Amino acid sequence: MTIPPHDPSSYPSPGAQGQWGQPAAPQAAPGAPSPAPQRSWAPADAAAPGQGAASGPAPGTDLAADLGAALSFSGVALLRNPVTYLVSGLIYCAIYLLIIGGGFVGGIAAMIAVMGDPYSSDSDELLGVLALYGVLLAAMLVAMPFALVWQSGSARAAEIVREGGRPTLGQAMVGPMRVILTALLYAAIVLVGMLLLYIPGLIAAVLFMFSVPAAIRGASPVEALKESFTLVKNNLGTAIVGYLVLMIAASIGSTIIVGVLVLTPFMMLFELGLYERLNGRRLPEPAKA
Repeated sequence: MTIPPHDPSSYPSPGAQGQWGQPAAPQAAPGAPSPAPQRSWAPADAAAPGQGAASGPAPGTDLAADLGAALSFSGVALLRNPVTYLVSGLIYCAIYLLIIGGGFVGGIAAMIAVMGDPYSSDSDELLGVLALYGVLLAAMLVAMPFALVWQSGSARAAEIVREGGRPTLGQAMVGPMRVILTALLYAAIVLVGMLLLYIPGLIAAVLFMFSVPAAIRGASPVEALKESFTLVKNNLGTAIVGYLVLMIAASIGSTIIVGVLVLTPFMMLFELGLYERLNGRRLPEPAKA
């Protein structure tokens, strides 16, 4: 048996088979245009080189990242707009103090008038207490429109910060009418729910917590409530934790003077920030002075 001589030219060249036995890329015919280079597609919300705005998990995909981004957005916005937020808070808190304080004084006077008779009966004492609470309730109802207007102004200022601007005092004082109506509708629904053994009101407060941010972005009051319901339903865990953060902030902020002044703006900034994140949009860095 004769073994044929070894002829390297009889084997296919590496270019014909490619590396490690893989098929080689097809060669373009002479004179034909070269194929277009392949692209690697980045996420739609990726930041431009050097900006660093798209670091971290994508918006709406990570609870800690979304809450952290909303808290950072709120805190930095307050620190970079101190005069606007503190002065507007001081004005509205002074209005509340006059109304609620006047109501308390009036209630005490009414109670003394009813119970001042030394021969007053137990029923008269009950009427005196009811008179006190009735006057206080009336004072709170008088103060409510101012609370709604301040909330709308804080929402308007938050939207200006989100757009990259710095709100003025006038912009932080009052917002669009649709935002005021949305806040009023939200408060009415929560109040009715609270009167129905408290739990329904708590559920409504969570389900519609993003109605004001939706309204400041252009939705009508009813559309804002629907949008908030859908957003919370699709992100229930994050919404519940976000609402708990707001309640904790309210408990802490109400115990110190500065906290009272900026509590409403902080809540609006946080709600808008979390609303943006859950809708898949990244938050910008608030503008500096």
